[in-house]
Amino acid sequence: MPHEVIIEIQEDNNWRDGELAKFKINPHKVDQQLWDRMCIPMIYAHWEGFFVSSLRVLMGHLNKLQLKPSDVDVKLIVIGLGKTYNSLSGKQSFDQKVDFTDKFIVIFENVIKFKKDIDTKSNLNSKVLKELCNMFGFNFEKFKDVISDIDRIVTFRNKIAHGENSILPETESIEKYISSVAEATDIFMQEIDQFLSNESYLQRAA
Repeated sequence: MPHEVIIEIQEDNNWRDGELAKFKINPHKVDQQLWDRMCIPMIYAHWEGFFVSSLRVLMGHLNKLQLKPSDVDVKLIVIGLGKTYNSLSGKQSFDQKVDFTDKFIVIFENVIKFKKDIDTKSNLNSKVLKELCNMFGFNFEKFKDVISDIDRIVTFRNKIAHGENSILPETESIEKYISSVAEATDIFMQEIDQFLSNESYLQRAA
């Protein structure tokens, strides 16, 4: 039985399956070459949208657990601190250090409140995915069979968005990209399910 968070993620994202299926069949018989170009940004939007919405559901669940810094893995403390680190930018004056320390103390005296701002840098490629997986302890290697397609989707999306008209993906490639995104989202849900089932968010005894 999947974790309740996984069920919520599935319910929130079921509509994506229908849209992705339409991309494969070109229901309105748009010029095929044009349709295939149009599909790339939409496929990417579903990939990033699923990833972000899933992490927001996960963060919401972690907030409900009322976790304290002493309870959780240090990586989650860093996630909880979030933009607090921004006060240490620049030359790190004494006042900046005081500001950071004040916020740090407040966090350690209370339960962690995880923000739902997920930074994909608007380019959820292999580099960003690996960084986000590392933050939560997800196994990035599980994505190895689909990551090259994910990178192509991101690269082509960016080129199309910047007005390059040399990108002419084939219909077979569109179908392959959709399948890879579907596989990647399944892997991601499995990683979240394991993360929660194993309570990997908790601090392990040394």
